[in-house]
Amino acid sequence: MTEQDLDFLLANARAGKALGLPDFIHLDQPIGIRSYIRIADDIARHVPSGDLLDWGCGWGQMTYLLRRRGFRVTPFDIGEPGAVTLPDIPLSRELDVVFTTHPTRLPFADGSFDAVLSCGVLEHVDEFSAPGNERKSLREIARVLRPGGLLLIYQLPQRHAWQEAVGRRRRVGYAHPRRFTATEITTLLGQAGYAVVRIGRTNLIPRNLTGMPERARTLYSRFATELIALDERLCRVPGLNHVAGALEITARRRIE
Repeated sequence: MTEQDLDFLLANARAGKALGLPDFIHLDQPIGIRSYIRIADDIARHVPSGDLLDWGCGWGQMTYLLRRRGFRVTPFDIGEPGAVTLPDIPLSRELDVVFTTHPTRLPFADGSFDAVLSCGVLEHVDEFSAPGNERKSLREIARVLRPGGLLLIYQLPQRHAWQEAVGRRRRVGYAHPRRFTATEITTLLGQAGYAVVRIGRTNLIPRNLTGMPERARTLYSRFATELIALDERLCRVPGLNHVAGALEITARRRIE
């Protein structure tokens, strides 16, 4: 499954780049795709199959990977209907994305989902809308979760990530304006009606190669499997993992 997923997503990235779509930068090298595959496999190991909302689905790579792993996934994003439907990109043909133009409100009934995925999304909520919408969005997600349902947060930028500090100083790559500590995200989730059940750290070894020269990115990705395995070991080292790039959080909606 992994190699089929890799080949399919690489082909879609090439199609997207040929159309001049910059968002496919996260999918145009094997190390980026293998990172998404690792997340999908992690979810499949820890979450019973069921109804899952891909909150902020983008081009749908996580929807695709999770459907392949047996989940019933509803992809959702902010925008006008049909915004990611492009016939030249196979990934987008069967997404059937649910769109809304409201910055926080979700067009779903109470208790619609067993789990909600936020993969590289939560940190952008206030950036593209109004301050305070992080908490509103988290409460709205809690509303559409079934009691005891899970919020799965991946690729949440960690405040003291070394690569973002270097990127800001040298003005290369993309530096997230919104970053979190484990304490901050735990507090925010608690205020929104969740209990945190797991916090992990990842991306001590960079996966996002934005800003690197094309030849360097290609060479780096040749060692994708080995680099991801090494990263998982390094991110278990206390102290060292506090300068890793991202937090991974599983939170459960509290049963009232």
